[in-house]
Amino acid sequence: MKYPRFKTMIRTGASLAVFFLLGALCMWLLVSQGVLPHRKFSLDGKPLREGGYKLINPLLLCSSPSQPSSGVFAPLKKRLDQFIKSRIGDGSADTISVYFRDLLTGRWVGNNEKENYTPASLLKVPIMVAFLKAAESNPALLSKKILYDGSFDYNAIEGIKPLRSVVSGRSYTLDELLNLMIVYSDNNAYGLLFKNIDQNLLVEVYTDLGLSVPPHDGATVDFMSPKIYSSFFRILYNATYLDRQSSEKALELLSESNFPQGIRSGVLSGVTVAEKFGERTQSSSGGTVEKRELHDCGIVFYPGHPYLLCVMTSDLPPTDFNNLADIIRGISALTYQEVKALQTAE
Repeated sequence: MKYPRFKTMIRTGASLAVFFLLGALCMWLLVSQGVLPHRKFSLDGKPLREGGYKLINPLLLCSSPSQPSSGVFAPLKKRLDQFIKSRIGDGSADTISVYFRDLLTGRWVGNNEKENYTPASLLKVPIMVAFLKAAESNPALLSKKILYDGSFDYNAIEGIKPLRSVVSGRSYTLDELLNLMIVYSDNNAYGLLFKNIDQNLLVEVYTDLGLSVPPHDGATVDFMSPKIYSSFFRILYNATYLDRQSSEKALELLSESNFPQGIRSGVLSGVTVAEKFGERTQSSSGGTVEKRELHDCGIVFYPGHPYLLCVMTSDLPPTDFNNLADIIRGISALTYQEVKALQTAE
């Protein structure tokens, strides 16, 4: 005798069991992060967050998948498209890519946001994340000292020189090196950190986030898009990978980043911007510059409405970095204006 209804009930029960198991897992993850069990939650559809921090905004509940382009940001999308078309048309750049994300709702817009570029110094952020992750279980790690013997000088090949750098013959704590690497984009500090990190820890940062590990074959140079790279800033803002203190520390360092000609130059003075820039110059064997790339990605802490902005650009044939910096500045300014207009309308 067959019991189709009974079988259906079993399947339904199994589905419900899986659903509740996933829900329980989600709640266990939240409790393990120190979330209070009796906190009141909003049910308005917005991400539920803890608050109470200066730069981070920890998620309290598992959020729904991010929504693609939303009507509320249609004016921003239109202005970005027009601006990019104009700047490529007048020869200011060869390619321009933008990814914007509202950090309160998860809605985003972009233009060519999946185009791959050479991240260059942008990869200093995952190095920082890896060290801060390791320091969570070994707080003494950041006090470890490393000697810079002057045997290499990676700053020599950079077009945008750091205002501060490690000095030959001096020892630095890992914490001091993180500061120099992020705030001043010192490549020699990066070199010391890279040589002294367990590569497995660095690989874990990428794999844990579901990202491809950067290639080291020397042949693949353009391998990261603005949309993909933005993941690093999202995990810091949401405090979903590092703990709250480490996430806050990371964003504080990024908010001190010394790149005034980028995203920061397009927003009102006094508004906090946590960002990281990256630049790359590609030359022929004869030393002729063939291509330049300049990127800037970060979080603009617009009062009451923080957002993520990632701009990647390339120039072929190149002139200098000024044209590309001006493009980043322009995109940042019009984005800030649109967010301001949206806030005013609300």
